[in-house]
Amino acid sequence: TMDQWKGKVAIVTGASAGIGAAIAQALVHHGMVVVGLARRQYKIKQLAEDLSKEPGKLYALKADMRKEEDILAAFEWVEKELGGADVLVNNAGLARCTYIRDGKTEDWRNMWEVNVLAVTICMREYLKSMEKRKKPERSNHYNQ
Repeated sequence: TMDQWKGKVAIVTGASAGIGAAIAQALVHHGMVVVGLARRQYKIKQLAEDLSKEPGKLYALKADMRKEEDILAAFEWVEKELGGADVLVNNAGLARCTYIRDGKTEDWRNMWEVNVLAVTICMREYLKSMEKRKKPERSNHYNQ
């Protein structure tokens, strides 16, 4: 049941809209403390206001998943303010549907940075946090 997660901390990337916002909402509804990461921080803040009567809490952090410094700053904030994350949901993602001959290198670079590199950086920081806090071997991470 979700009762085991009450009061636990989750980081959700891409939490400003769509599936990420829905995941954040569901986790807050079940009593989790959720840190939503996205470029459009104002959208997460609005969602946090909408969820203010729910048993959990949603924090909104601005983070461009293409920028390692944003990711590192977010994990540092979670560590300092909340004691680290118990769950990581790598939801942020980009898709540019074109034929290769019509594709733009910058689009591919952005997709690589968000869909592969950011996920890897988030996992590294999450695992370091778990190790520091001597959490069980089983980590709780979800990749979309």
